[in-house]
Amino acid sequence: MASTDTFSSQTSYPISSRFGTGQNNIISRNGTGCYCEDGYEVGDDGRNCNDLDECNVYGTCSQTCINTDGSYACSCVEGYVLQPDNKSCKAKNEPSDRPPILLIASSETIEVLYLNGSKVSTPNSVKGNGINTLDFIYNKDTICWIESRESSSQLKCTKISKSGRLTDEWIINIAQYLHNVQQMAIDWLTGNFYFVDHVSDRIFVCNHNGTVCITLIDLDLQNPKAIAVDPTSG
Repeated sequence: MASTDTFSSQTSYPISSRFGTGQNNIISRNGTGCYCEDGYEVGDDGRNCNDLDECNVYGTCSQTCINTDGSYACSCVEGYVLQPDNKSCKAKNEPSDRPPILLIASSETIEVLYLNGSKVSTPNSVKGNGINTLDFIYNKDTICWIESRESSSQLKCTKISKSGRLTDEWIINIAQYLHNVQQMAIDWLTGNFYFVDHVSDRIFVCNHNGTVCITLIDLDLQNPKAIAVDPTSG
C-alpha cells in the first residue's frame, strides 16, 4: 500500500445560518447542544460547524486522499485502479496475459508462486547457498539477489519470463565487499543497487554494472536491518 497524500481546505459555517438551529440543536438532561451534518464537526466555540478533514484519519483512503468541503475523494497512483468502495486501490493486471506472481527467497532457493500459493508449473526455482535478499526490476523482468559463501558474497541476477520461468542467470561483480550485506533494494529507474552493511553501519549504492560504488550514509546508523527505495520520488 502506497503512502497517503492529503489535500485539505478548512471552512467554517455558523450552525444557525447554514443548517437552521432547530435541525442542529439537541436537548438533553444536561442542557442543549449543537451537532453538525456528516462531513463537519462542531468548532471550539460550540456554535460553528467546521469542515472535518477526513484525510487526517488513517485508513480513509488506500492511497491518495483529497479533502473537500464536507466530504473527501480517494484516488490511486499510476498502475492502480480505484475499487467499488471508492477508497481501496488494486494493482492493474498488466499485461493481462501475465498473472501476478510472488517471489519467495529462503536460504537455499528462490520460488515463484501464484498469489493463491500454488507453484508455477514451469521450472521455476533458483538453487543457491546462503541467499540473503532479493529484489525485482519489473521493467526489465529481472530478479537479483545476494548469495553468501564462506569467503565472499556474489550479486546474481536472472531473467523471468511471462510464464514464470527463470533463465539466463549471471553474476554482477560489485566493486565493494558484500559479505556483510543482508539487505538490498534496486532503483528500477536507474538500475542502481542500494546495499545495507549491518556490520559497518552504512548504506552504499552501486551502478547497474557494479563498477562504481559510493557510500551514502555512514553516520548515526546502528545495526541497520532493511532498506526500501521510492524511485519516483527520488
